[in-house]
Amino acid sequence: MASNIISETYLVVAAVIAASVLGGAITFGTMNISDSMKAAWLNANDRLKTSVEAIFAFGDPDGSIAQVFVKNTGKRSFQDGEIKFSDVFFGPRGGFTRVPYGESGSPPRWTYAIVNDDGDNVWEPGETIKIEIYWTSNLGSSDYYFKFVTPFGRSTEIVFTTG
Repeated sequence: MASNIISETYLVVAAVIAASVLGGAITFGTMNISDSMKAAWLNANDRLKTSVEAIFAFGDPDGSIAQVFVKNTGKRSFQDGEIKFSDVFFGPRGGFTRVPYGESGSPPRWTYAIVNDDGDNVWEPGETIKIEIYWTSNLGSSDYYFKFVTPFGRSTEIVFTTG
């Protein structure tokens, strides 16, 4: 009889420990799911607040620099590092390529400046950046394709003719 009580006690203790471990695992999993959902919501929120529009582009056919003006039409500001991590695609229609960001170095590369900055070096809603694309050769008289993609996946594109 005493051995039955001891056996049952061991089984009850084992069941309590197993339930505690299971409860802890469920709580940990729920917290991980919650963190993942929060990160996904913040990413979606940034994406919804982000909007850009290419408003003007030109290039000298005898030169190798194209200039494109892009307006921040969203509700979110962009820090310097976020702009530099944007993707720029440029080239003659049908032959465009991704152009890396670079303050210096050999072409192709692109740089930017906020043309109507209020002094804080942040690309805020309503402000415009001028992107200069340093191309590998003279642009010549041709149609050129430009696409700007923010780190949050929002993009704008424009086709323009030089010459």
